[in-house]
Amino acid sequence: MSAASIGIEGALEALDGAAGVASVRAWMERHREALLAHQDGRRINWRALCDWFASVGLLNGKGQTPTIRCAQLTWYRVGKWLERRNERAAERAAETLRLEAERESEKAAIQAEIRQRREAEAAEKAALRDKMEQVGRDVARRVQAQTEAPTIARVARNEQPPSTDVDRQENVPQHEARVRIGEVARVVRMRTQAPRYGRDRDIPLPPPYVGPRPAGMPEDLPLEALMPLDAPGLDDKGMYDVKQLPGMPRRSFYDNEREWAMDCMAMIKPIPPLERPRALKAMATFLTMKLGPSYRG
Repeated sequence: MSAASIGIEGALEALDGAAGVASVRAWMERHREALLAHQDGRRINWRALCDWFASVGLLNGKGQTPTIRCAQLTWYRVGKWLERRNERAAERAAETLRLEAERESEKAAIQAEIRQRREAEAAEKAALRDKMEQVGRDVARRVQAQTEAPTIARVARNEQPPSTDVDRQENVPQHEARVRIGEVARVVRMRTQAPRYGRDRDIPLPPPYVGPRPAGMPEDLPLEALMPLDAPGLDDKGMYDVKQLPGMPRRSFYDNEREWAMDCMAMIKPIPPLERPRALKAMATFLTMKLGPSYRG
């Protein structure tokens, strides 16, 4: 017979026999609460109880029929033992509740930290968006001021702006000739920051780009996708960080690396090869390897 096929019933019977399962003490341990409830505060008739012990064969620890004194001492000791057992059970229950409370507190603290971090990120994005919008408005105002300055100077000298062929044919001022009745403006939907997961969520976004839109920049790409002009553009080893060059689209804005590479190449192509900084030349080589020779800058 293998050890795995032997049951535990025999071992339990041996342990119960060694502990005196047929003893007065074992009977009192099992039925103390019921006996106390039945007596309801009345004194126990130990003589009658000991006679019953003898009739059913319950013995004391020495294997003898218990006397009244022996039964009373056993009753007292069983009471103290049960009291200590209940205290230990209560302590274990209290410890379990304390550990559960600690786990719930830690869980609530983690959730609060996550919620605060998300709120801070949302506030940071909102502040960055507002700042970028303000920069865009400032750039637009400067461009408009530069465009309108010659016109204002001519008006001050009582000069008329040069007319176009349309102006001469229609005999209307130039600013009115640009109006097209029924023409619907084309709306450009700007792209947004790609979602960030894991440790990338803890990396702060770079400062905003400040300046006009570079040549070749896709019209649906917001200025917030560009690295600031004062970005170092180098990695920890002192090599060119082509994914974070000053004024170029940063890789962390995109969800797709090929889309990032195509936008970068579109902004490099307008710059003549001889006028490109060394970092842009290195980036153009890197992007050509990514996109293929057909995208050579």
